[in-house]
Amino acid sequence: MLHTSVDLYTLTLLSVNPRQAASGQSTPNLGYDKLLELQKMFWNRFEYPNNIKEAEAINSTIFSDDVQGRVSDTRNFEGRELNTEYIFGLFTPTDATGIIGRPGDWEILQFVANQNIASASTRVQFTFPAFNNVSYPVVIDTWLTWNEQDQITQYDVTFRWFGYLLQTLVASVDKTNATHAAGLVVHQVATSICNSHARFCNGTNVQYSSSDECYDFLTTKIRVGQGFELGMDTLMCRSVHEIMLKYRPDVHCSHIGKSGGGMCVDDVDYVTKASEQYFVNAPWIPNSVVVKNC
Repeated sequence: MLHTSVDLYTLTLLSVNPRQAASGQSTPNLGYDKLLELQKMFWNRFEYPNNIKEAEAINSTIFSDDVQGRVSDTRNFEGRELNTEYIFGLFTPTDATGIIGRPGDWEILQFVANQNIASASTRVQFTFPAFNNVSYPVVIDTWLTWNEQDQITQYDVTFRWFGYLLQTLVASVDKTNATHAAGLVVHQVATSICNSHARFCNGTNVQYSSSDECYDFLTTKIRVGQGFELGMDTLMCRSVHEIMLKYRPDVHCSHIGKSGGGMCVDDVDYVTKASEQYFVNAPWIPNSVVVKNC
């Protein structure tokens, strides 16, 4: 049975974690209205073409320096620069042929907030250039914590029904022949990655000796990947990271290579992922609430 109670000692433990105690930080009490405005501010910046400005900033001020981020079907992202690339840069126009879309109009469907914590479900209308500019709504569930500088200190994000979306995108290529559609997508995505490799990954960043080797590896040596495998040893994971090559090839070229560069690797099983204790920047439970399992 779950219940709430107020206990001074427990509140003290919840209000200050080790990292905050060391830095002298405390959890701010921003209030519902302020958190709703911050939520809207984020989605305004995320929407195209506003996200271009954020990506070009390299270090978006919407994130704290030590921001921690987790996206359900990909990986964990730490630090302002990396999060600027993956949250804003990933969704800007690109020459790459992949599954990532361009975000447009949005509406918040559900929202709840307390202290410095905000949770929302938001429907964003995405356009997918690689799929003949087809447009689909995408529901994104977010948990965010904010500091007093109006910066996100951590986020936990789920793209709801992403596997269904991926299946729908692939099917749109050829609605009469699912096998042909899937094969065509694999060919186009692999070709795009190999072209980007040849363009951006030079010198010590080279991952493949030739475009033929690149294409053969991507189409025969690894699996295509399901919707939940965008952070695993798959073609679709490398497609996501291809878009990042133009920003920092020295960081991202290995992610599209054979090794996966620590981003596209099969190093986390289901139990490990479901049991992960990742966030340390702030509590996810308001100070005034104690949740006990009794």
